[in-house]
Amino acid sequence: MVMKTKRNLIIFIAVALASGWLGVLLDMVLSEQPEGNSLGMLLWLVTPILTAVVLRIIDRDGKGIGLKPNLKGNGKWYGVSLLIYPVVTIITVCLAMVFGSVELSGFTAALLPMMAAAFLIEAVKNIFEEFAWRGYLTPKLMEYTKNDWCINAVSGLVWALWHVPYYLIFLPDRYFTSMSRGTMVLMGILIMSCWNIMFVEIYRLTKSVWPVVLMHAVEDAVPTLLVTEGYLIFTKSGDTFFSPTDGVIATVLFLGIGLLLRLIRIKKERAEAK
Repeated sequence: MVMKTKRNLIIFIAVALASGWLGVLLDMVLSEQPEGNSLGMLLWLVTPILTAVVLRIIDRDGKGIGLKPNLKGNGKWYGVSLLIYPVVTIITVCLAMVFGSVELSGFTAALLPMMAAAFLIEAVKNIFEEFAWRGYLTPKLMEYTKNDWCINAVSGLVWALWHVPYYLIFLPDRYFTSMSRGTMVLMGILIMSCWNIMFVEIYRLTKSVWPVVLMHAVEDAVPTLLVTEGYLIFTKSGDTFFSPTDGVIATVLFLGIGLLLRLIRIKKERAEAK
């Protein structure tokens, strides 16, 4: 059992990490594609989940897939998953305003419908992503080891490294006005490894991938949209410390939230075992 799990983990990780570079090669062959929306990006996005599905079919394995919403008794965790990113965004932006490190631009009534539309679009996209990382990689790591730090470290690092071709190649140039692609790769690995603990712990608390899908969609539709679309314009130092997507304060808060969720989950598991 352990050897089969190890084999499947190696296959999944190898194929997932190769998928982005295969997508880059595809885009080199099929030129003249829309920037930021190419067939190569599609290959990169869907390959991990397709690999997970194939491995589960071969092994006739549905363990830990997290397909059921498990709403009963988990309403508060769904609420937490929806609120984490907006609350951290409010905290960091308020701090930035106190220090005069941010300019708020273009906030109108049209922003809420834009966020709602982005949320729906990103929720669909994140079904593919989260059922690969939290619906396959995480439960398989849990089968292979009981060490929380190993589970979080490996799943976070693989998830972050999967994004490398996205940062280096797929993401349009307009996102790199204040930093290089290489810098974004390094920051992305650190930040996503910190985020990953929250994602893993929400999955483990609810035994469902759906609240993680929702949390990821909120991240894309609230802080990321506000920053990338120019609604929040930070000074150089403000971007470093107060950005709700990759600032120091936000990253520390996300890490702290993840560790707190881990403690709550361990306490819950101990109570259930009695």
